[in-house]
Amino acid sequence: MPVFTYDGLDKQGKRVKGSIESAGRNAALAKLSADGILVAQLSQASDKRKRDRYSFSLKKKALPDIFFQLSILISSGIPLTRALKVTADTVKDTKMKRSLLDMEEKVSSGKRFSDAMKPYEKIYTELYIHLIRTSEKVGRLSSVLLDISRFEEERRKTGEKITSAMMYPSVVMMLGLGVVGFMLTFVVPKLESIFKSAGADIPSSTKILLGTSRFLQDYGMYVFLLLLLLIIGLRKLYTAKGKFRAKVDQKLYKIAFVRHVTVSHLAHVLSFQIREGLPLVEALSNTASGLKNVYVKDALEGVSESVKGGRKFSESVMETQLFDELFVAAVATGEKSGTLPDLLDRVNTYYSRKTEQFTSRFVSIIEPVFIMFIGLVVGFIVISIMDPLFSINTLVK
Repeated sequence: MPVFTYDGLDKQGKRVKGSIESAGRNAALAKLSADGILVAQLSQASDKRKRDRYSFSLKKKALPDIFFQLSILISSGIPLTRALKVTADTVKDTKMKRSLLDMEEKVSSGKRFSDAMKPYEKIYTELYIHLIRTSEKVGRLSSVLLDISRFEEERRKTGEKITSAMMYPSVVMMLGLGVVGFMLTFVVPKLESIFKSAGADIPSSTKILLGTSRFLQDYGMYVFLLLLLLIIGLRKLYTAKGKFRAKVDQKLYKIAFVRHVTVSHLAHVLSFQIREGLPLVEALSNTASGLKNVYVKDALEGVSESVKGGRKFSESVMETQLFDELFVAAVATGEKSGTLPDLLDRVNTYYSRKTEQFTSRFVSIIEPVFIMFIGLVVGFIVISIMDPLFSINTLVK
């Protein structure tokens, strides 16, 4: 539906600005009038602005700093509206700045902070909005914002560790394949005419090399496009979150590394929410919605419904048969002793260490394997080229 921006006066005579989603201009005016707002100006927001607001390409690296600044300013006694304005002035990304300024306007007009954040759920996530809504009820907004900042920073660092660990091997492999592709498509074809004019016997390895080169020249672009279309098709099929996605995620979850990363993230997010005062059922629901693995997500949603129906968390987790005995034992002990967040934190620490150990070992093994593979391929090409060249040189003499 179209989005309209409005400027007018509320029942108290205060100036209010904001946006509203409605089927049309008249419907938007009717809604605003029902809310007691006297509209002075109403205009439809451009599609470009709407796309910018909900874009997935936002630089979320600024989130820890935003929550940290808001926490510090509010704890210093500065009103929330002023804190949002000051924080917006320090943010460089225009989309983030726009969201903060829009929230400042809505809070100034009387809306709660969590309600003002709702249109920007894809930026600030549903989990953080839930936590802020809870903190508003108990008067702990500043401390919760600080906790969110720390949590987001830790979560980002964990993802960056895995990404940076895989960066070097990936670059080595890409550069190596680029060199091989260049030699096969540009260097080898120029030497083929030399071999033919010399009339010398060509070794089998050179024939294989020349055949591969001709194939890449004739069909290389088609093969590339076919692979690209296949990747795009599989990606769309996977992101559709249907049976195919569930089957793939189920297979992936059987891999120890994927299972450890998933359980570590699950324990971390769940512990954080329970520690901040969210009820267990709501915390489970929020955690499930944030999981990328659909197979585990569906199981955790079932656990949430089971706990909502009155069953123990530990019993529901055990029935899924998805988690190791360590996780089940930690949940059961935490329920009995009332230290569930602490034990979940320990589970997160345990699996995080196992993930880091696996990543470091994998990288230490995969680097020399990639280099050796590229070296063998380049060596084969060099030998296949030099062998007939030496034969030609002998014939010339």
